[in-house]
Amino acid sequence: MDESVTGTLEFAAVQLAAVVAGLHLYWGLPRLVTAARIDQPIYWDPRPLLFVASGIGILLALLLVRQQVLSRIRAYVLGIGMMLTYIFGWAYWHLGGHMAVVPWVEDAHAHSHGGNPLILLGEHLVASPIDGISKTAELLLLAVLGLLLYAEYSVDDGAARSQSTDSSADND
Repeated sequence: MDESVTGTLEFAAVQLAAVVAGLHLYWGLPRLVTAARIDQPIYWDPRPLLFVASGIGILLALLLVRQQVLSRIRAYVLGIGMMLTYIFGWAYWHLGGHMAVVPWVEDAHAHSHGGNPLILLGEHLVASPIDGISKTAELLLLAVLGLLLYAEYSVDDGAARSQSTDSSADND
């Protein structure tokens, strides 16, 4: 992959990661503070704590990559895992009937949705702007990280093939 394309994708990945982290902090921090104020047990709804921790984790990972403490390949793999966790966790939460997916909590508001799961998820995306923006940013970041990971391995394979070809030519 061309270096300018790789640089553009890296820039996009950093920006998208910051957006995803910011959205999760924006959603999670006020709810975590509210839960602490009313002495709500964290196990009742673990999402605020998980969102805040993961948002901080993303920002920390960006800093560690910048300081060259965390390799780009490892950051790409961790980012892909995080985006898949966000996307599938969100789908599971909504398809499972919200609080019904937390089995240790009795909640009168838990409900299950009937019908087509794709239509249900689409309805949740448009009903909440933050959900739509968040899932869009997460899917875009997932795609960009996948492309960057592919580029890293295709460059490494090409360099390894080039070196093995050069060394076999030297032996002749």
